[in-house]
Amino acid sequence: MRLCHITKFASIVVASILLVWILSPATIVPPADPVEAIAIYVVDYGWHSRLVLPSGNGELIQYAYGDWNYFALNQQDLKNGLAALLLPTQGTLGRRKFSNLAELQQIIQQQDYTLLSLEVAQTKVTQLLKLLDESFNRNIATSIKNSQTGLTLVKNEQKYTLLQNSNHKIVEWLQDLDCQVYGFVMWANFRVKHS
Repeated sequence: MRLCHITKFASIVVASILLVWILSPATIVPPADPVEAIAIYVVDYGWHSRLVLPSGNGELIQYAYGDWNYFALNQQDLKNGLAALLLPTQGTLGRRKFSNLAELQQIIQQQDYTLLSLEVAQTKVTQLLKLLDESFNRNIATSIKNSQTGLTLVKNEQKYTLLQNSNHKIVEWLQDLDCQVYGFVMWANFRVKHS
């Protein structure tokens, strides 16, 4: 009987630790003293996140990743939702341009989203933008415009899965920018730890 109580107690402790870990925000640690530092942004849309990078000509370019049917085509029924969660499905890369930071901030405020800002090296931003633009342009023949999100989306070579979702992709892109990310990353729940 005593072993049963110990097992139950241990299970509750483990479950509590896992719950706190899952619900705690993932922490983005930007690089310390980046060369030619430039501001980039992570936008938290609730369950999903997007990365916004400066293009060099004053514009900002937002990139997002998701499931083709659910995210690009807005087929957000139970069947497509479960497929996106449980099966490898067609991935999509989305892009949207903003003429300046004020335009981005206005949309963020209207929709009550969260905008995180951090600084990284200009050369890393240029390299990542080049890679993202090449990936996007490689599949331009599949492009569609989504009026709900404002994104233009193309099919992507990578499959979308529960463990390779929009937030995991943001983490990959942030790591390409020499950021470190700690914590549980399944949905958009980020915070920035400035040094």
